[in-house]
Amino acid sequence: MKSVKIIKAIEYAFNVDLKLMRRLSPRRVRIPSEVTWFPVCVKEHPSMVSSTKPDDGNKVVTTTIKLLTTDDLLRFHHRHLVFRVTLLDDRQFLIGSHVRPFTVIEVTDTCPESVKDNQLVEVTITHRSLHVPPYIVPNVYG
Repeated sequence: MKSVKIIKAIEYAFNVDLKLMRRLSPRRVRIPSEVTWFPVCVKEHPSMVSSTKPDDGNKVVTTTIKLLTTDDLLRFHHRHLVFRVTLLDDRQFLIGSHVRPFTVIEVTDTCPESVKDNQLVEVTITHRSLHVPPYIVPNVYG
């Protein structure tokens, strides 16, 4: 059975808030209900790609999210962010962790030649890990 992998929402939290996160398996995590998530205003629909390649005998997974937004994610340059990506079928992925390596945020803000061209800020979020992004398992206790 095929599933639709279209992103409908992206939210961020501060990585220090995930210290009590539980890794249930390499593909599943449970996040404490106390974590506050902040929505990122995105133009429909952002993209997310996870690619694997060997590096010094380890399998390294690089996950890249590309989106267009009006939000200023660089205002948190002194803090590390993690991201919750929600798909149309309500599955959620966690990008980042409370430990290194942290996510890297690149912002491209352009002044286009025409008013018809893109006026939004292009953001690329990159995270390197030994695992693909885990699914977030709902917290049964709220």
